[in-house]
Amino acid sequence: MTSFNELLGHARPIQILQTILDTKKIPNALLFVGEEGIGKRSAAMIFIKMLLCQNRSSIEESNSNVPNEEPSEALLALRQEKIESGNHPDFTQLILAPDETSIKMEAIAAMQEQLIYAPIESAWKIVLIDPADKITMQAQNSLLKTIEEPPDYAIIILIASKIDLLAPTLISRCQRILFSPLALSQIETILMDRRGWTQNEARFAAAWTGGNLGEALTLNLDEARQQEIEYNALVNEEIMAHYESLFETAKTFSGSVEKLEKALYYLSAYFRDLLVLHAMGGSVPCEDLSDVDESYLVFFWRKEELIRWAKRMTTQEVTHFLADTTEMTKNISRNINRQLALETLLMQMRDKLLKGASG
Repeated sequence: MTSFNELLGHARPIQILQTILDTKKIPNALLFVGEEGIGKRSAAMIFIKMLLCQNRSSIEESNSNVPNEEPSEALLALRQEKIESGNHPDFTQLILAPDETSIKMEAIAAMQEQLIYAPIESAWKIVLIDPADKITMQAQNSLLKTIEEPPDYAIIILIASKIDLLAPTLISRCQRILFSPLALSQIETILMDRRGWTQNEARFAAAWTGGNLGEALTLNLDEARQQEIEYNALVNEEIMAHYESLFETAKTFSGSVEKLEKALYYLSAYFRDLLVLHAMGGSVPCEDLSDVDESYLVFFWRKEELIRWAKRMTTQEVTHFLADTTEMTKNISRNINRQLALETLLMQMRDKLLKGASG
């Protein structure tokens, strides 16, 4: 039988979900929130299987339309297989079609039509919407009506990475389950075990993927190293010394939301490492950081380069840039001029770099 033991980490959300199952107090709407690839969907699927595959005798007596026979292991396995293949009559998934950029009103309306009918094999009728942050605002308003007045047997599970794209009223009607990133050291250990990588290889993969275990487990190390070299142009001193190459870099890494997200993660992790160097080196600019333990750095393989930057910027300046990068990351899905925003950030960094070099 499926259990939460299959998940790595996430003790707090697992505890909440297990308590929900144990007390049989199932909310009609849940919102799983956390970064991409963190394990939200895996946890949701385990939760769904445990609900739809549970013994009938454990179902609340209020669901009197369901008989109380004890299913055999074979029947439980069959139900689980139906869920995994998308053929369970009481389980519906709303996902983003390959040629679509949003989940529209038509999809929500079709789901609402299905919820009219009582469950067939279980006490529950479950809908999984992933990614919920791609639901259009019109469709969210319609979904809200169902969440506010759901059938007793309905459970709607939303999965979102960007909760700010969901209507506040919709969020308020859901029980939130927050998934935090695993520590890089945890991911490192998992990668060494599952991929057979050396510690440095696993550390690089964990750092490059930003703690995204799903991405790290399927990472091609050679390709990732080449990509890291390309993204390092964002902080390359020679490139930043010339406006033409700086503008070209901003254009390259703002061409798509995905590229800009990765660029902003790279800069955030870079600035975070500068703060670590400042903290370990005392007052800034630091004189000697060569003995700093690189295990404290995310981009440990860039230690010497990071030290040069740390000597040219104050802690206040680094904190300012980190705050700007965080704000850009929050606004990336909104209608902003991505290239202009990145150009502005890189030009400000250039000024600090040149000032520090001449100081």
